[in-house]
Amino acid sequence: MTGLNPESDRIIEIAVLITNGNLDLVDEVGCHYVVKTDKQALDNMGEWCVNQHGKSGLTQEAIDSPHSPLEVAARVLAYIKKWVPEQRTGVLAGNSVHADAMFLRAKGPDSEGLIKGIWSDIMEHLHYRIVDVSTVKELCWRWYPDVARRYKEQVAKESTHRALDDIRGSIAELKFYRDSMFK
Repeated sequence: MTGLNPESDRIIEIAVLITNGNLDLVDEVGCHYVVKTDKQALDNMGEWCVNQHGKSGLTQEAIDSPHSPLEVAARVLAYIKKWVPEQRTGVLAGNSVHADAMFLRAKGPDSEGLIKGIWSDIMEHLHYRIVDVSTVKELCWRWYPDVARRYKEQVAKESTHRALDDIRGSIAELKFYRDSMFK
């Protein structure tokens, strides 16, 4: 995303990995796109995004991407429907995933008149519930601080803040909490 405001910022990268109820991937490859983004939107990013997306290469990839937002939204929805054909059964999950949900639900035109609602079909297909791994992490620090420290020391990796890496990290983290706390 170019920032954290779904009214003024944009999705510039999106990835999907689908798991079963045991957190096993049903498709190892997943779905990943960098969205074509105009330079003006990227120039309006805040300092954190400029630094992080510049360092990771995402800014340049967004400029060079051949994939329009409309195309990406349609392809992502098709991918989800391929693996989760029944509406309202797939659950959006990840770290701080409420922010992703806000962007996917956003309606109305952006600064160029592009309708943001193109992403909302994805949320319409998914269940209304979400699994926010960050919530589990916060509870772990409060209720099982030894487990939280063990995760940080043994499992946690420095985030690249790239979509596919973040999802893989969230799955690994949730598996750790499941195996450590939810026995």
